[in-house]
Amino acid sequence: MTQQAGRMARQLPTLNGLRGIAAVTVFFSHTTLFGFFADERVDDWWYTALSRTGSAALGFFFILSGFVLTWSAPDHEPNRRFWRRRAARILPNHLVVCAVFIVLLILVRGGAPLWPTLANVTLVQSWIPDEFIFNGINPPSWSLSCEIFFYASFPWLLSGVRRLSVTWLWSIAGGIVAATLVAPVVSTAFLPDEPTYTYADAAFPQFWFVQQFPLIRMLDFVLGIVIAQLVMRGVWIRLSLPAAGLVTLAFYGVSEVVPLLYSVVAAMVIPLALLVAAAARADVEGHRSPLRGRVAGWLGDTSFAFYLIHILVLYGAGNMSPSGFGVAAALGVMVGAYLVTLGFASLLHIGVERPMMRRFARSRKPAAGPQPAAVATASPVVEPMPVATGDGTPVR
Repeated sequence: MTQQAGRMARQLPTLNGLRGIAAVTVFFSHTTLFGFFADERVDDWWYTALSRTGSAALGFFFILSGFVLTWSAPDHEPNRRFWRRRAARILPNHLVVCAVFIVLLILVRGGAPLWPTLANVTLVQSWIPDEFIFNGINPPSWSLSCEIFFYASFPWLLSGVRRLSVTWLWSIAGGIVAATLVAPVVSTAFLPDEPTYTYADAAFPQFWFVQQFPLIRMLDFVLGIVIAQLVMRGVWIRLSLPAAGLVTLAFYGVSEVVPLLYSVVAAMVIPLALLVAAAARADVEGHRSPLRGRVAGWLGDTSFAFYLIHILVLYGAGNMSPSGFGVAAALGVMVGAYLVTLGFASLLHIGVERPMMRRFARSRKPAAGPQPAAVATASPVVEPMPVATGDGTPVR
């Protein structure tokens, strides 16, 4: 392996570029919730075409999270150090954006709702099947509620998975896919079919169980861990990045026609797993990739901040004309809102995220035990975002 290929293998720049694209996908998926088009037929078409892309991006972020944490994990890192790095990555940005939301709610509406605010700030909202609490303050931050649970469990999950044989890893991967397919059946069989979710044509309890319940979404995270182990052991499917991309697009077409509870997670779990692994292998093996440039890298680096703040900008843009815009004006407003979001995200990334990571993510003591050089020098670019969501952001 050449020196350049070795550096790419440690940093996985293609996955970072895909992370940026997934954040853009989430943004335009959420534009479907604000009625930007005055013509209802155009607005309906826009919703049909893009509303489920955010759910696909969410699954990507959760799988990516497990994959990258496993890929970059030192052999002898104390649990406390891992948790400190994760907290330094997520909490400062989250708390700053929450503070902005709360101040704006006080100024515009005279106050912020107590229980949704507490649940959002403490990141427990995904455990509570109540739409009022779940969508309080900054709705996309529900995915962080899942990620916090994943991080708490990761050291033990990784320790167990590392001990498994290849046969067991493949069996677990198959079991996870099967469980993901069964989850919608369980939700419809055992959970109430009322009330209907405001943002989707489905019962909220059933939609919550499939899309947002941390125990169910951990399936994606564990799948990422297992895939990383299979790739690292050299036994993963040899599928090129372009082929994986085409498979993902084809399955997204399928997700458009199956029932919603199957669409948001089950329909995309296999192609997203293939895409994450193919992108990593492209970097490991030094294959060509259009996602290693500066622009793609910057979009990936700022994607977490972008994800956290994009709904706030969309709220503002949507309120410019509650009755909607003409087609050209609507597209212009959405592009403008995207650029504004990217600007704010860059400020948040440079002014909060980077300094907090430098200040708190590094240990004051050397790690116990030896660390492989490739892991010890891994760039922060492999750190995935708390995810971005489809019907409400994921990433890490």
